[in-house]
Amino acid sequence: MQSGLLPPLDAPHHLRKHEWAPYREGVTLMQQAPSSASTLVDVGLSKNVVIDQALEPGTRVTVAMGTDRRLDDQPRPVVSSSKPREEAGIYWGYKVRYSANISSVLKCCPYKGGYDYLIGTSEHGNIVKSSELQLPSFRHLLIAFGGVAGLEECFDLDKNLKGKKPRDVFSTYLNICPHQGSNIHMSTIFPRTN
Repeated sequence: MQSGLLPPLDAPHHLRKHEWAPYREGVTLMQQAPSSASTLVDVGLSKNVVIDQALEPGTRVTVAMGTDRRLDDQPRPVVSSSKPREEAGIYWGYKVRYSANISSVLKCCPYKGGYDYLIGTSEHGNIVKSSELQLPSFRHLLIAFGGVAGLEECFDLDKNLKGKKPRDVFSTYLNICPHQGSNIHMSTIFPRTN
């Protein structure tokens, strides 16, 4: 199945042009704002909004839109990207960080005290029905998804994990998609015609 055939994720931080919400994600523009202490931001509405800070063009920001739906030139505050989740309980997406290898993913946790529960996923993991899966209480959970060759290859290529297997490191090691059948040759999908 191609991902383009799947229905879109209707996530709260991906608003449609006509929708209003207390927060919107946006990107700062090169276009001049009314004052030098402000910046124009494209938040996906019919008109760009002004924020209360002077920022470089191309910066991603979370803008507090408030309840006033007028799109005037009144500056709106930029807030932490975690504020919609922390104060309004709204799912606001995820953050991506780059790590050179799997050991740095595990070791360089952005939270004080590190991850207290680790889940690894692989076709070689345990097949468990969701009704049977019991997770302990945790504050910071990490779920690691391997690439095409799986987490096993990540471990094999990481000199810091020499001799260790994913089952040795992860609290739970699961096959979350048994019988996935993803190793299909393109000739099966698009047979050659001569």
